[in-house]
Amino acid sequence: MDEVPLIKNLPLSDYFTRLAEDSLYPSAGSSAAMTAAHAAALFAMFCRVNLRKAEESRADLPGNGEGAEKRVDFWKGMLKKALALTKRSFALAQEDGFAIRDFVEGNPLGPFRMIEVPLKIARCAAEIAAAIHRAFPESYPPVRADAETARCLAEGSKKAALAVARYNLPLLPDAADRLTYVNQIEELEKDD
Repeated sequence: MDEVPLIKNLPLSDYFTRLAEDSLYPSAGSSAAMTAAHAAALFAMFCRVNLRKAEESRADLPGNGEGAEKRVDFWKGMLKKALALTKRSFALAQEDGFAIRDFVEGNPLGPFRMIEVPLKIARCAAEIAAAIHRAFPESYPPVRADAETARCLAEGSKKAALAVARYNLPLLPDAADRLTYVNQIEELEKDD
């Protein structure tokens, strides 16, 4: 397999050009992870707006004290989480390429990584969707469409990553190993 391109070094247009090429990477797994990163980044923007509004509210109502301070702290925590999830999703998009390379080059762990990485992507996407769900009721109404869009992207990413994992199950020669991963996939699907 050719050298795995470093996604972090690719302009977005180059990433999509490479995605459209006849190549092993980037492909479905990295697409699921990049969609999760997109969801988390949009969620981060949503959190920044809500943090700004909470800080403005605190400044406008100095007597509000504890309640205003809790809102600021809540949105700071959500923003920190959103940024960490963006970074993790982006790293998983890259890890998918390394998993493909391991498989193609005959690394004995390659088949396992071809399933484990998509499962990590699905778990990360689920975490993004859960954080959005938690933050939504506390949010500033004009940016709720951004949160809803981010949630839809995260849920789509999870579903796509689970599909990748399921399609990669036949790469495992041992039925017991396949069953272990089938159980993990089904457990993640139950959370929907």
